[in-house]
Amino acid sequence: MQRKILIVGGGIAGLSLGLALEQRGIAADVVERHATPSPSGTGLYLPGNATRAIASLGLLDRLRANAVAVRSQKILDHRGWELTETRTGDVWSRCGPCLSLPHARLHAILGAAFGESRVRHDVSVEAIDQSSGRCEVAFTDGRSATYDLVVGADGIHSGVRRIVRPDVNPQYGRQVCWRFITQNVTGVAGWTALLGNGSTLLAIPVSGSEVYVYADLTLPPGADPEPYRHACLPELFQKFAAPVSLLLERGHQDEARVHFGRLGQVVMDDWVQGRVVFIGDAAHAASPNMAQGAALAIEDAAVLADVLAAGQDLDTALTSYTRRRQHRIRWVQRQCAARDKMRALPALARAAIFGLFGDKLYRRSYAPLLAPL
Repeated sequence: MQRKILIVGGGIAGLSLGLALEQRGIAADVVERHATPSPSGTGLYLPGNATRAIASLGLLDRLRANAVAVRSQKILDHRGWELTETRTGDVWSRCGPCLSLPHARLHAILGAAFGESRVRHDVSVEAIDQSSGRCEVAFTDGRSATYDLVVGADGIHSGVRRIVRPDVNPQYGRQVCWRFITQNVTGVAGWTALLGNGSTLLAIPVSGSEVYVYADLTLPPGADPEPYRHACLPELFQKFAAPVSLLLERGHQDEARVHFGRLGQVVMDDWVQGRVVFIGDAAHAASPNMAQGAALAIEDAAVLADVLAAGQDLDTALTSYTRRRQHRIRWVQRQCAARDKMRALPALARAAIFGLFGDKLYRRSYAPLLAPL
């Protein structure tokens, strides 16, 4: 008997799951709260485990044609002095290439493969009743339907999670960030990060002419993040060296392109609540310093589709999903926390650690992600 499945969220996690299920002969309804497809005007860096997951969807060639190969990752101090460099091919050769591209482009690739017209936009979930052993779902457009399984793929601010796990909320620290795509007028080549005291500046080419810029700042204790939304980035990061710092001028000149936010995480003791399961940031959002948000979301989708297609009962399938994903997710969240602490060290200590052990630390932090799903 075909199970009836609802996916809430039409972003990278939801589209990946819809496509993975379809490829295994399983249909699913997908709803998205935004009225039209509205992917972020930011960039994505996809390490090898992300591109391996995309390859499992049959989309790697299409991704390569729309992305930039990232062959090295450099970490510099705020003056531009190199602390460490890692050749990505040496680390990720068992998995896949490291690529970067605009977020909107990956969303479009997934949407074209799944069929964006099949996503019901401007609709979300208002209530879920599981008293019958199934999910009686009430939608915000007044309709209702019954499902065997509901998948919360609706991001860090998940509405599904608020309904079934109101006790779990995003945890925010003192970091805020700014992100935007602009013309690569300074000729930045490759993944390049500059570390300052309580701040980071990162630039990654995402096309032949564009670069993705990411900047974050640790605020003083008790500071209100909101006034920083319209901060003058060139002034905040004035101690950072060219050429990366010069890109902040372009963001300042076109503030409408800049996405501002607080860095948060979601920690749940169980991603399964009856006949509701969570994937992606709705389940386990983490700091972006390992670039694993999209990677883990697509991996979640592939694993959940596998267990649902295996012919097991739902309880067994969902238990298998949790078991297969838990160690990997917990590892990434712990590593993100450790890497954030390391970046907060005094400049001399940080420079010494990255200078002596940077490549080894990189390889160690990603080692478990090289293993197959």
